[in-house]
Amino acid sequence: MTKLKTQILMTACIALAGGSMLSSGALAVRKPTVTSQIYGAGSSLVAPYWVQTGNCFSSAVPLLEENSVSPPTPPTLVTITPFNYVGTSPATSQNCATTVENPSFAVNYISTGSGIGVQGVYSHNPQVYGQVNQSGTPAYYPSVQYGLSDYGIVQNDVNIYNEGGTEGSGSSAATVVAPGVTPGAGQYGNPLQLYGPLIVFPFSVDPVAIAYNSVYEKVYNPDTQTVTSYHFNINSKYARSDGSGGLRLSPTTYCKIFTGEITNWNDPAIKKDNGKQSLEDPSDPTPAAHWTVPLQIVGRSDSSGTTSIIYRHLATICGALITAGTNPYAAAGSHSLPSTLQGPAYTSSNPNYPSVSGETVGKFTLANLNAGVAQYLTFSSVTPNGSNGNVDSSGAVNENAITLGRIAYLGPDYALPYVNSTDANNYGLQTASLENASSQFEEPSPATALSAFSVLTPPTGSAAADPANWVVGVAAGSSIANPTTRGAYPIVGTTNFFGYQCYHAANIANKMSALISYIEQKQINTSKTGILSSAGLAPVPKAWGTAIVGNFAKNTSGNGLNVAAAGAAGACAAGNGLVGG
Repeated sequence: MTKLKTQILMTACIALAGGSMLSSGALAVRKPTVTSQIYGAGSSLVAPYWVQTGNCFSSAVPLLEENSVSPPTPPTLVTITPFNYVGTSPATSQNCATTVENPSFAVNYISTGSGIGVQGVYSHNPQVYGQVNQSGTPAYYPSVQYGLSDYGIVQNDVNIYNEGGTEGSGSSAATVVAPGVTPGAGQYGNPLQLYGPLIVFPFSVDPVAIAYNSVYEKVYNPDTQTVTSYHFNINSKYARSDGSGGLRLSPTTYCKIFTGEITNWNDPAIKKDNGKQSLEDPSDPTPAAHWTVPLQIVGRSDSSGTTSIIYRHLATICGALITAGTNPYAAAGSHSLPSTLQGPAYTSSNPNYPSVSGETVGKFTLANLNAGVAQYLTFSSVTPNGSNGNVDSSGAVNENAITLGRIAYLGPDYALPYVNSTDANNYGLQTASLENASSQFEEPSPATALSAFSVLTPPTGSAAADPANWVVGVAAGSSIANPTTRGAYPIVGTTNFFGYQCYHAANIANKMSALISYIEQKQINTSKTGILSSAGLAPVPKAWGTAIVGNFAKNTSGNGLNVAAAGAAGACAAGNGLVGG
């Protein structure tokens, strides 16, 4: 299997077609044969793998990573190495560097974070994604056909799409009007009326990893001009053979970590979870009684579906586990961390050491997207230089020492072992094994994520017409917020496809239908060595894939939910202002 190796193209540019908007043909300069395209944005957790899947289905395009929506700034363009899937036979194999299903088509995507992905679908305004050119006059995608979000909607979200209201909050909010109402300033037309019913279904099943760097201290030796690194001492009974980690954390412990109660790696609770063994490196000269490494939590600064997944889990379990006070995650469903736990923000264009000004243990240092969080965790590029004024692991001032003990939540693809396949970074981040409701310690993996998801079945009959029935709810205690199945990893959600049932042109509707079928029926995304599984994520089970195709691509379900061109019979029949997405 070819690794998902990414390369930043700092000088790449996209041709502009007049003024501030891109025509659909402007992006096609990368592939002259492209005659039609779709545009979307959202989840950063699955961004590279969605683009890689799209580049197997159609002509290759780069991934765009948005740096700032307001004010608009040029995005980072990332090329994705084509996936080479070696199946069980030539018929199931596909080298996407040489073979694609639809060379005249392109699936474009911007990694913006989940909140903006949903906002784009509700508003049908591509400018909410931010600009897409590298220089000159700001330019934007010409339209919106879909979005991806790790955020699970509820019935109220569907009601807003159908009847009007404000979806989301802050910079990722979209206010849509009721059918027949003319939108005012800052408002958008009713999406049900204009683009047909909302379509939502899970694209992937996602374990959210608790990641850390195995190095907690570096000491510069002036005499030899060398650096000694000290590593967390993971109990040999729990350490994984592939070097990906094995630190154990019980629900009580990680609840107290992410609510700011536990602020040092020497905490007795962490020691208890790990076979009553200290995490101090045996070669560290600091006396055991004096070993101290501040524990700094790191989380997302953007509107993030990854945040909503861990938020929902902590809202479900932490109330009875924390020592005192109200669970700060009690109001499950948020894309953003509780305001009481938010500290300063790290800018990923800056070095990650010294620490961000104002950083405080017990509060999250914030970083943009999973990539920014992973970058802030790394210790690999930090070297003591004899003048940093830091402290060593005894807590004493030592200008030749750097002590860092950061821990964060992020996608498993940014940490070992899956980063070996994705090449998302070279930081060597490890992940914790978390205790589930069956008292098992499980690592984040496709198998443990599917164990959590296994209690869910796709909706049938009239229930299938309600988009809220296709995704995991955001409320505390909902579905897999704290899975009880054996072998389940406890923090799991889904990345969901958001789209329209009706599209403005028949060729776009046909390609959308074909794309849905390709995702769910080709082994490239359903095999254990497929795109998603190689990144530590899981494709939906076969029964779900069959239901998704049967309802939204081919209508073999008979429910009439399949995508179609505006003007087609059924939900997309012409009239009442329907134009299609």
